[in-house]
Amino acid sequence: MLGAEGTETEANVGSTWTGSMAAALAASLGRPRWWVMALAAFLVRGGIAVVLLPLVGLPSAPALATALAPTIEALAMSRQSLEAALAATAIIGLFIGLLAAAAYTGTWLDNALAREAEASPELDLRLPHITRSPWRTLAVRLTAHLPTLVALAYGAVRIVIVTYQELLAPGDPTVPIALRVLSRAPDAIVVAGLAWILGEAIGGLAARRAAEGETAGQAIRGAIRDLVRRRGVATFVVTDAVVVAVVLLLLVVVGRAAEHVRGYLFGGVNDVSLAAALLLLVTTWVLALAVLGAALAWRATAWTIEATPRRGLAPAAASAADESPAAGEAAAG
Repeated sequence: MLGAEGTETEANVGSTWTGSMAAALAASLGRPRWWVMALAAFLVRGGIAVVLLPLVGLPSAPALATALAPTIEALAMSRQSLEAALAATAIIGLFIGLLAAAAYTGTWLDNALAREAEASPELDLRLPHITRSPWRTLAVRLTAHLPTLVALAYGAVRIVIVTYQELLAPGDPTVPIALRVLSRAPDAIVVAGLAWILGEAIGGLAARRAAEGETAGQAIRGAIRDLVRRRGVATFVVTDAVVVAVVLLLLVVVGRAAEHVRGYLFGGVNDVSLAAALLLLVTTWVLALAVLGAALAWRATAWTIEATPRRGLAPAAASAADESPAAGEAAAG
């Protein structure tokens, strides 16, 4: 079953796109450890803000003004001392250091998950020629995310401008200011989100190519070629659609449970009802995180299958197999 040419495993993993996706799903669903690794990588790279969003109430304009007014007045009306400037520099340095540590940790988890997928016997993939360095992989991923930085800058400018307009001419006061701003600048979120998703896909493919000995430039160019192929487009659309759907489900379901808890806290209900609402919130949140971890592990495994040659095949032969008519017909279907 394993390794021999023409076996069922090889056909499932490499010959057809649907076979590859099914093999990735079967391998990832049977390994909860991969769920944890994929979810942890997602969380440390910024996903923690997404999963905590439904638990946090959005601030109103008066609440923001009350919270930020002292800081803004201190900056505008007084001279900052050398000690304050040094403290601000230290805080910024600490923040950058935490971001670097989080990025390194996420990259290390991605590499570990890819290694386990490549070593999985049922996937029958070839192990990479060189050991993945988290720093090299991080550099490749950051290079792939350069367009994302441009998209984030555009989104930040749009949101600042719209926020200023919203403060000068407020809309519905019953709606949190964050939602009003987003409703007036949806393009900022869409552009940044699409750029981030594309950067993640290209960066992940490039990291797997770099493990085969390619330079960073070769890996990025090869990843873009892989992504625009029919198999690549199909994998990107299907796996990311599933992940986005799970994230939206988490936001809606956990958000509703959190609203019930907040209503009970301020409504003066009895302790039994409050405890039941809290239990429902925690259970819903944990289950949603488990489903999200499984979806992320499936996506990572699917991309590993697409980017990694099968055992016994050279990279060129694997690429030719992926471009075969059977593979193209499966992806088109």
